[in-house]
Amino acid sequence: MSGADAFEGEPDLKSDDKPVAAKEKSRFFSDRLRHRLRNIGAAAASVAAVGAVGSGLLGYWNIWKTVKTEIFHEGQSPQQYAASRPDVTPRLSLVVLPFANLNNDPEQDYFADGITTDLTTDLGRMPGAFVIGRGTAFTYKNKQVELKMLGKELGIRWAVQGAVQRNGDDVRINVALTDLSTGGDFWSDRFAGERGNLADLQDQIVVRLSRSLSIELIQAESRRGASNPDSGDFAMRGWAVLYGQQTQAQVRRASELFDEALRLDPNDVDAMLGKSWCLSVNALFQWSASPESDLSTAVELVDRAFTKRPPSALAHVVKGHALRIGHPETALAEYDAALQIDPNYPPAYFFKGIELTELGRAREALVAHQIALRLSPKDPLAARMHYGLCHAHVHIREYAEAIDECRRSINLNEAQWYAYVDLVVAYGAIGQREQSRQALAELYRMRPGFTIEKFQQVGFSLSSNPQFRKEFSEILVSGLREAGAKER
Repeated sequence: MSGADAFEGEPDLKSDDKPVAAKEKSRFFSDRLRHRLRNIGAAAASVAAVGAVGSGLLGYWNIWKTVKTEIFHEGQSPQQYAASRPDVTPRLSLVVLPFANLNNDPEQDYFADGITTDLTTDLGRMPGAFVIGRGTAFTYKNKQVELKMLGKELGIRWAVQGAVQRNGDDVRINVALTDLSTGGDFWSDRFAGERGNLADLQDQIVVRLSRSLSIELIQAESRRGASNPDSGDFAMRGWAVLYGQQTQAQVRRASELFDEALRLDPNDVDAMLGKSWCLSVNALFQWSASPESDLSTAVELVDRAFTKRPPSALAHVVKGHALRIGHPETALAEYDAALQIDPNYPPAYFFKGIELTELGRAREALVAHQIALRLSPKDPLAARMHYGLCHAHVHIREYAEAIDECRRSINLNEAQWYAYVDLVVAYGAIGQREQSRQALAELYRMRPGFTIEKFQQVGFSLSSNPQFRKEFSEILVSGLREAGAKER
């Protein structure tokens, strides 16, 4: 979080109690409801391998090593290559479109959404895969999609589509892999099983796909049985709330759902992670009466989750979020750990970029933010991702680029008031005084109580890194003073 980013949740306070439209729900995290339904995701990762075979990559695992050497620079990941060469479609690139809810009950949307999220996450674990983030994928929910155009729009080759029907404890899932160059299905299958016994359903999928591919599948990690389905429902609902706008009211509602899940099942890992996230958000957005205590509890919950289930990308990002205030180095290590597990996780890249800026490594931060946007260009986090780019450019005095990115951020979400802080400074630095004054006026219209003193206090609380504080003081604080911002 940058100095301005520390206030990132406050603009939403005006709409605290407004319901969030379904189309606004996102993978704030990109991106997963990791509980019993995760079983389906791990096996479905092999679906993408089928697509690779279908496109002529016979003997996928061996050939992909050769392909990767040919099209990527040495040591360059598919994500880095895709960010630097958006004109080239990565070979193993795909999107998981939101699964249809065949129950015709809007209250069951979260169930289908959870499967979509888990598939996105697990497909992202495939070596060499480039997977579009959940946030962008969900912009296509309940819409007619022209598949050939989808491939061109997102710069990808494959789409995973499906439908879910739930009848009590019975679950039926249809899955198809579509070649976006032709718009035709390459592979499809149907799976059925009991909701409380998805591990067996997972085994059916693995066996069926292994016969088709004749390759060695990545062994799924051990899974915890669903000891209390009601607890899982509450946890899923909590995450569904968090995937919307994270207003104070929404975070409070999600926290209540996670509390209920943990009351029913104290060992529900997804509820632990969700509760930890809520505590961290409250502290970071200054909604907490006891931020130090809340952050300590947030870390304890994640550490406890680690003892119950092998760490996931989500878990590492949640822990990183709990460590952001005053511990940028440790938080950065958590985001790197998340990317080791899932190299296609946009929030991890976004938050990594924020931490790199706070560690005086703003030029490196640019790459992280660019990868996040390439993976999920329509992500609900995109406005903040563009702001992250803007802020990093300001820290390295690339003011023209900073202005472009902050303008993109505001165009995507005009409530991103902290972008105006950087615009005030960037316009002033290149001599455009009138634009700087206009940006300052807009800043005070949105944040009447903004002062340089408060801004610096928040910024310095995030990181003690000397380079970051030097840039923060010499560029941002000085720039605000030159523009005539209120001192205190």
